[in-house]
Amino acid sequence: MKKKKRVTISVNNEVDLLFRSLASSKLCFTSGWYSIAIEEAMLLWIDKEKKD
Repeated sequence: MKKKKRVTISVNNEVDLLFRSLASSKLCFTSGWYSIAIEEAMLLWIDKEKKD
């Protein structure tokens, strides 16, 4: 298993609620669903930025 790092961030409440709603629906509240979704979003952003 890869080492995990705890990160604290501040985001707009409405953005967080929408993200949580979509992520929980996709991942069905499986163990670690929020971390999985955040990591996926970060990787997508990294890929997008590398292409630009």
